[in-house]
Amino acid sequence: MASPQEFAALFARTLDLFRDPGAKEEQKAQFRTLAGLLKVQGVRLSVQDGRLAVNGTTLDGNTLAQRLEFHAVKEITIPAHPPVAEVFELLRALADQPGDEDIATRLRANGTKRISVTMHTPVLEPESPAEPRAPARTDTVLTLQGARPRAPVAPPTPTAPPAPKTPVRGEAEGVPDIVREASAAHAAFSPTAAATQNPAALIAQLRERPDGPHIGDLLAVLGRQLETAMKTNRVSQALAIVAGIARAEEQVSDATRRRQYSIALKRMYNKAFLEAIAEMANHPSDRDDALLVLRRAGEDGVEVLLDLLVAAPTIEERRGIFMALTGMKEGTDQLVHMLGHHQWFVVRNVAELAGELGLEEAVPALAQQLAHEDERVRKAVASALAKIGSSAAAEPLRRALRDKSPEVRLQAALGVGGKKSSALAMPLVVAMEEEKDEGVERELILALGRIGSASAVQALIKFAQPGSRLFGRKPAGLRATAVEALRLAATPAAVGTLEGLTDDGDREVRAAAQAALADLKRK
Repeated sequence: MASPQEFAALFARTLDLFRDPGAKEEQKAQFRTLAGLLKVQGVRLSVQDGRLAVNGTTLDGNTLAQRLEFHAVKEITIPAHPPVAEVFELLRALADQPGDEDIATRLRANGTKRISVTMHTPVLEPESPAEPRAPARTDTVLTLQGARPRAPVAPPTPTAPPAPKTPVRGEAEGVPDIVREASAAHAAFSPTAAATQNPAALIAQLRERPDGPHIGDLLAVLGRQLETAMKTNRVSQALAIVAGIARAEEQVSDATRRRQYSIALKRMYNKAFLEAIAEMANHPSDRDDALLVLRRAGEDGVEVLLDLLVAAPTIEERRGIFMALTGMKEGTDQLVHMLGHHQWFVVRNVAELAGELGLEEAVPALAQQLAHEDERVRKAVASALAKIGSSAAAEPLRRALRDKSPEVRLQAALGVGGKKSSALAMPLVVAMEEEKDEGVERELILALGRIGSASAVQALIKFAQPGSRLFGRKPAGLRATAVEALRLAATPAAVGTLEGLTDDGDREVRAAAQAALADLKRK
C-alpha cells in the first residue's frame, strides 16, 4: 500500500506527463504504474482550503491541489480496481483546459461509472429588479448517477450531444493504446498463474516489460523458482533466472523500480549460489551469464572467486577463475591483501592473477614477495611484475633479474610484453650485460625486441654487431637472436640494421638477417 504522499506524487507525475505531448513512452510507463497501484488501493482526493488531502491526510506543497481547483473539483473518489479506461479519461480531462463541460459531466458523457467527482458549481439566486446580485457559490455533487443540487437552479439549457471522438492513429475502435496496454498487463498477470509457468517464460515477460506494474510479484515468483532450482541442483536454470533479472535491471531507469530489482537480487545472492555460478564461469557456453551474475554481486562475487582460486589444484582451473576475475573491477584490495597469505601456493596463484590483470596496485605487495623462500612464488612474482610493466615495476623487476635462480630470471624476461613495458628497457639492458646464463640472455634480448622503444633498439643494434678482436667476437647464436629481436621491433632503425647485416661475414647472422627482411616484406 502506498502512503498518501507517495500516491499524490505518483498521481501528480502521471498527470504532468499527460500534459506533455512529447512524453508518450514515459507517459505509458507511469500510467501502468498508477493503474497497478489502483488495482489494490482505492483513493479519495479532495481540496480543503487550497491544500490537497489524500484519504483524509492533508499534504503540504502539492501542485495537484492547484490543478483540481483550476477545474473547480472539490473531491474525486476512485474505488479499488477501477476500469483502466475510466482512470485514463479522468487524467485526460484533468490535463485539458476547462471547457464548456465540467469534469464530472465530461466523464459521464464518456461512460464513466465507477469514479465519482464532487464539483464546485455556481448557483444563481433570484435577482431583485433594483439590485442585481452576483452568483453565489455552493457545492454540487455530480456523480455517475447524476447531479444532486443542494439549492434550486434553473433547468439546464439543452445542448447537443458531444460529437463522437475520432480515434487517433494506432487506436483500435477508439481505445487508446495506453489503455489497452495497461489493461492487458493487469489482466494477463497473477502471481498464482505465474507460479505455474516455467522460468524461461517469466524471464521473457520480464525482459519484454522490465518496468511493468507487476514487477514485484514477478520477481517474487522467480525468487521461489530459484530456491527450487538450487535445492534440486539445477544450477543452469538458477543461472538463467538471475542473469535474466540482471539484464532486465539494466533496462530500468526509474529509481523505485531499480530498488525492487536490487532488493530481489540481494535476497537471491548467497555463498552457495555464487560458488556454483563461479564454477560455471569455466564453461564457454555459460561464461557470459556467469560473469554478468558475478559482476552484479560485486565484492561478494570476488570473494567467492578468490576462495576458489586458493583451492584450485591445477593451472587449468586457475585459468578459468582468472578469466572470471578479469571481467571484474571490485575486490582489488582483497586480491592485493592475499599476496601476504601464509601458504605459498595461495601467494603464487594470486601473483599469477595480478600479472594477468595488470594490477599496478599490486606492485608494492609483489615486490615484498621477491624474497620469498619458495622459488615457485618468486617465479610467479617476477612474471607478474614484467607483465604489469609500469615504471613502478621497473625497480622490483631489476631485483628479480638478479635472483639467484636462473628460472626466476627467465620468467622475468619471458613476462615482458610490448611497448607498454618501455620503462623496463634499461633494467633489461643492464641485466643482459651481467647475465651469464645463455638461455636467460636470449630471452632478455627477445624481450627488448618486444618492447621496441628507441633505447631498446639501440641496445639491440649494438649487440648485433660482430665485435672486435681486441674485446672478443660475440657468439653467432646470440647475434642471430639480436637479429630476431630487431625483426620483432621492426622500427626504421631496426630495418636499416637488418639490411646492413645481409652481407655479414658470419653465415648464421647473414641468413637470419635475410630471413627477417623477407618476413617483414611479407607483412
